[in-house]
Amino acid sequence: MGGINGDVGRNRRFPHGIDTIHFRQLELGDREKLEQMETGIEDDYVVRIFDRLIEHKEHKVFGLFAGDQLASVGGYTIFADQYAMLGRLRTDVRYRGEGLATKLLERVIQEIEKLDGVNWVGGNTQRHNYSGMKVLNKLGLPQLIDLHASTVVDDKKLNTETGPLWKEISELDEKKRWLNPLSKDPKTIFPYESYYPFPASPTLFKDEIIKNWMMFKNEAEDRFVIVKEDQKKYKYAQTIYLWEDLWEQPGLLKTISHAKHRLAQQSEEDIYIRFDLTDNQRAEVPDEDAFTFQDPWVLHGKWFDR
Repeated sequence: MGGINGDVGRNRRFPHGIDTIHFRQLELGDREKLEQMETGIEDDYVVRIFDRLIEHKEHKVFGLFAGDQLASVGGYTIFADQYAMLGRLRTDVRYRGEGLATKLLERVIQEIEKLDGVNWVGGNTQRHNYSGMKVLNKLGLPQLIDLHASTVVDDKKLNTETGPLWKEISELDEKKRWLNPLSKDPKTIFPYESYYPFPASPTLFKDEIIKNWMMFKNEAEDRFVIVKEDQKKYKYAQTIYLWEDLWEQPGLLKTISHAKHRLAQQSEEDIYIRFDLTDNQRAEVPDEDAFTFQDPWVLHGKWFDR
């Protein structure tokens, strides 16, 4: 995931002097410098996927160098053509306390502003990562929403017996009718992927994407739910429900469980139902033992003035 960690730790002057700090995009040949950073992170996934981050055009990774030593790393990933999500930020412990994370991301945002078609920049950090939130605030990225990443580990503890299955929305044109009002409301935060929510816009709902989503509507036809396959470390039936009455809707949990089992039949791996819960939804979870929860992720971001 692409979280923001910030600069915390010992306050030490740069061994090479402040004047030697310089910024540039990382290349494949920088792997050894990345491996030599002392970040305190065991089995750093950025090291493991470094080649992919460098070679895939939607990712960019940058570094601040103190002389020849890589002192701080961070970058961005482009989603749906117009959203730039900051992340993969880490600073060598020998250079912490000097605000390098902020300096680095200020330069990264300047690079993002040069990109054609990219209209939004943001970052995601966990609620108790105070240093990461401080960095995002310094960058002028306001807080938008807190979401609890919640995984169902025991389906049997969910009440899936009440109410009828919701009716599936299969036709692309009908999906678009439901989603078009949503796509025009940037105040709605839409969980586009696990760990990557964004303010809604039409680019999140392209035909070639939504045709593969499972969508269902309730009997009153005033609510819908999306269930789609997603994979981060594990494979998920990512569930998107945008109203607060998640636990009150008859047949909704039954429908989600049904959709998850359909996805599981197509997969050779274990698959888990995953929600991004608001604070209210999290507070009203009917059975805590059915879930595992993460510290809430806090989304920060803004639209560019173009």
